[in-house]
Amino acid sequence: MIRLSSRNAWHDFYQRGRGLITERQTYLETTTNVADHEYQFFQVIDKLERTPPEESDKTLAELGFSFEEVNKFIESGAPTAELKLVIDNLAARGMSDFVKVDYHVIRGLAYYTGVVFEAFDRKGEFRAIAGGGRYDNLIKLLSNGKVNLPALGFGMGDVVLANLIADTPAAAAQRDAWLKQEHACDIYVVVAKEE
Repeated sequence: MIRLSSRNAWHDFYQRGRGLITERQTYLETTTNVADHEYQFFQVIDKLERTPPEESDKTLAELGFSFEEVNKFIESGAPTAELKLVIDNLAARGMSDFVKVDYHVIRGLAYYTGVVFEAFDRKGEFRAIAGGGRYDNLIKLLSNGKVNLPALGFGMGDVVLANLIADTPAAAAQRDAWLKQEHACDIYVVVAKEE
């Protein structure tokens, strides 16, 4: 199951919420960088499913947000225009049953700028198998401004994937058959830089 979300939707939520609560204004006045404040807010959202509700409520309140308003936004599950495009595209390929909008997903890394996603097993027994999303500025940042190219990428967890394969008999059989091949690869090393 792919859980889709949008950093843009969360950014809009954050922007709408700024200034509505007096404590938030006080916090922002003492914060030199509003982007840092937004990043801290995103970090709380990223950990909502793994943090006790009382702790999330307290941290959100310190940032000037209501736990209730955050949950209301998450529960709405209303797809943004950018998410609707992705959903419609997947539906045209017969893949609607494998994707859902879930605003619990925000991806904690600051470089994401658009649609984000996490892939889970259908039973929901494991942590995310893979996760990623859109990042418009990362390549520009990494190339010191020499290349400005938006991109989309993802990473996979090898331990979670190994556990999923081990728990899926057909996948485990394919893995075992492959490992018995005469020319099976044991280790593959990529050297990013010689030094």
